[in-house]
Amino acid sequence: MTKEEIYKQLEEAVKLTESGKNKEAMEIYEKLLEYEIPEVYNNIGNLYRREGLLGKAIEMYKKAIQISPDFALAYFNLGCALMELDKYNEAVMFFEKSERLGMKSFDLDVQLTLSYIGSGNLSKAKEKMKDERVRNEVSKYIDGGIKL
Repeated sequence: MTKEEIYKQLEEAVKLTESGKNKEAMEIYEKLLEYEIPEVYNNIGNLYRREGLLGKAIEMYKKAIQISPDFALAYFNLGCALMELDKYNEAVMFFEKSERLGMKSFDLDVQLTLSYIGSGNLSKAKEKMKDERVRNEVSKYIDGGIKL
């Protein structure tokens, strides 16, 4: 398969995922695994995570990172999967890494803040919550409100 054909297949799998056709997307991704494309591993990880298969998702994100150590989105997704397992200290490491690699997003700020709270690092959480939007979003997830 040419590089162009590979990326056309990848685009098709993304479109299938966006339209909820996860099984069909997974079939394409599995065919693309042999090409060692980090986005393929990352996207398979996302499909596994949606199905609650967190161990497999984490394995896929780590493989994406192994192939492309500067792939910020894979670090972010790995952090999200670890949060689902209540592994907040580990999640913080991967969220911070994605941030150092240049990822900037509201979702990252919220997830990182929640991980700081979960790991007991309230000073860093407080710093992130200086952004009112982040504070408002984080408060939706904290029982009894935020008292920092």
